[in-house]
Amino acid sequence: MTTIITRLFPDHASAQKAADRLIFKGIPKRDCTVIAAGDDAKSRMADAQVHASAVDAYARGLASGNAVLAVRATYKPLGAVQLTHDILDRYDTVDVGRVTEEQKLAWKPDHAPSVMKDHPLFLTVPGLTVSGPVTSSFGMRMTKPHRDERPLTNRRSSRMFWPMKLVSQKKRTSSVFHGGRHMSRMFWPMPLLSGGERRKSVIPGGGLPLSRRLGIRTTT
Repeated sequence: MTTIITRLFPDHASAQKAADRLIFKGIPKRDCTVIAAGDDAKSRMADAQVHASAVDAYARGLASGNAVLAVRATYKPLGAVQLTHDILDRYDTVDVGRVTEEQKLAWKPDHAPSVMKDHPLFLTVPGLTVSGPVTSSFGMRMTKPHRDERPLTNRRSSRMFWPMKLVSQKKRTSSVFHGGRHMSRMFWPMPLLSGGERRKSVIPGGGLPLSRRLGIRTTT
């Protein structure tokens, strides 16, 4: 549910001050609209969804130097309607008679071209005006032309810091020691691999006393 809350303020400064207070308390900036006198005042009030019964009364006030504040209170932040009432009640507003200054509308998703619609410049220092991309200040390009073909060369970038060959063409050996010695021979005198025939039992003679006693097979 969306609640449109509108008030007529004595001047533009007081309306803007109230809007700034609402924004400070968490109401999105896009949901606070301050409307002053101008040729497009009624059009702006229609865009801000000001109730039709209040448009003419507000237009007369704008001609006298007043300003309209329209607040679109949704779910953000929680309790936005009560928060808006509490803040607006602290300011002096202009009585415009028996008009509708608050109406409830069905909530609709707010589609935007950017996910940063609330804070599109969240990395910008307040008060600092920057024109153009930051990269231009450093002389950098944001994009570079795409290369469809890359030149083939025999040079490798590793040669710049590693003068030796990356791959050796020598015949592979099973030992890093000259002559084929193995480090395991220093503490294990027996061969590491056996070339004898495999047996199903470690017991000499091939006995399987446990499996035979239980009547189970050792392999399937």
